[in-house]
Amino acid sequence: MAFSELDEQKYTLIEQRLGETERASTQIDWSVWTPRIVGATAFSALMLGVVLAPYENLKPERIVGLGLLVTSFVVLYGIYLARFRPELFKERRKQMLYGSSVLLTCAIVQTISLVGAEEAPAAFQSALTPAVMFGLLLLCAISYAVVFDQRFALDGTILTALALGLVLLSAGEFVPVRLTVSTAGALTAVLFTRNLRSRYKLALVGVVGGAAVGCIIVALTLLGAKDVWPANSLSDPLTLIVWAVGAVVIGAAVGVFSTFLLPVFERAFQITTDLRLIELLEGEHPLITLMQQRAPGTWQHTQNVANFTKRACEAIGANALLGEVGVKFHDLGKMVRPEFFTENEPESKLLHDRLSPMMSALIILSHVSDGVLMARKAKLPPVLEDFITGHHGTSIIKYFYFKAKEQAKEGEKIEMSQFRYPGPRPQSKESAIAAIADQVEATARSRFAGGVTHPDDIRNMVHQAIVDKLLDGQFDECDITIAEWKVVEDSLAKSLASMYHHRVKYPDDPDKDKRKAAIEAREKYRNELAKRRERILTQ
Repeated sequence: MAFSELDEQKYTLIEQRLGETERASTQIDWSVWTPRIVGATAFSALMLGVVLAPYENLKPERIVGLGLLVTSFVVLYGIYLARFRPELFKERRKQMLYGSSVLLTCAIVQTISLVGAEEAPAAFQSALTPAVMFGLLLLCAISYAVVFDQRFALDGTILTALALGLVLLSAGEFVPVRLTVSTAGALTAVLFTRNLRSRYKLALVGVVGGAAVGCIIVALTLLGAKDVWPANSLSDPLTLIVWAVGAVVIGAAVGVFSTFLLPVFERAFQITTDLRLIELLEGEHPLITLMQQRAPGTWQHTQNVANFTKRACEAIGANALLGEVGVKFHDLGKMVRPEFFTENEPESKLLHDRLSPMMSALIILSHVSDGVLMARKAKLPPVLEDFITGHHGTSIIKYFYFKAKEQAKEGEKIEMSQFRYPGPRPQSKESAIAAIADQVEATARSRFAGGVTHPDDIRNMVHQAIVDKLLDGQFDECDITIAEWKVVEDSLAKSLASMYHHRVKYPDDPDKDKRKAAIEAREKYRNELAKRRERILTQ
């Protein structure tokens, strides 16, 4: 075949693949978009039902107008996610949480507005719009910051304020200054949610939000603004102080209440927040304590792998906290039969030699299913199961597979599937990195225990481990890129090099031999002197 014909076939194949890629990128995946459309439609219908309450004066133009506003809000939120936070489209539980919080906030404000309109007590009416509105927005802002992140909390709070404004507008209670002040206080609180290490600090965050609102109230009142907070004017200094202090009290109360409400959200929507991960990391979990007692070698192994995973996740911008905590619990199943794993029992090979390769493989394979059962019994966050099952994925236990092939009788067929881990494969960047870190730490412990002979040995080992996993398809179900794997490789190589670095041999002391000879000469002289004294005394 001529060279030109080969080129033509090659270009034809490239065009076909490009066409398939283009069609795949433009084709709508209805399995993904159908739940989104259904969810958006349900939210729009419920939101419209909230703003139309108490279902009086239902003129067609009012229904259509409010329907357009609700639809515009939903479309705006969808555009925001698609353009700035596309990864959140996959987080269905978090989207359900956000939608539920917006609906519940709007429903509460609408209910209180209706009660206030029906000759409620004067004290209740004075707290109608400002206190409840600020408390709800602050609670939403704190929840978004903990469940999502600070960036989404800022954007999500503003969008929630827009939805709240829509409800107040339909109820005839819309006062732009009050809504703006409440939103400003909530956004200020979000800025102080960075590096939260304890749920109890949420109360302090609430106080900060309340103090911000109090300062704004005082400032706007001094500037002569109208309708800043309560229904009456704030010309009375005592009233001004009461409302400023009241804002701080509301903020503190919301902060304290959020410490009890967030665990409910985590349970109800099966969401794992960073605060929950921090509690698992810093607290002495009973399973970790049990691992130290029953499988100390495995515990030390997980400590090393957790440090490697944390650094690699930080290098590519992944969730380092999730990676570190996930690795801490990824080998729970080894506590069931710790003596069959080398890190716990150096002579474990003698135990396996008494068993068939298939039986040994079953024991090794079982540590994954045992780990999942232990995690579920201890009610660990479901996200950690990805590390338990994904750190081996569907890879093969090569040692026992090859051993079984060697011992196989003539005509006996050894199935590779019998020596594969059950999976599933890693579903996230963090669990994929943990899988590589787990393998290279174990390999380095056996290969470089006597030291590194060449500086490139560690890097080559890490590179080969990543390539082998990629070729085996272990990372086909997570969204980590080749460029990110390069960064992970560098990070793991540096971490391993710091542990198994080449140690410089210190030179011997040049005066060592002289001191040794002097000591020997002194001892010899003392011995001769003692013999002379003995001869004199015996004469």
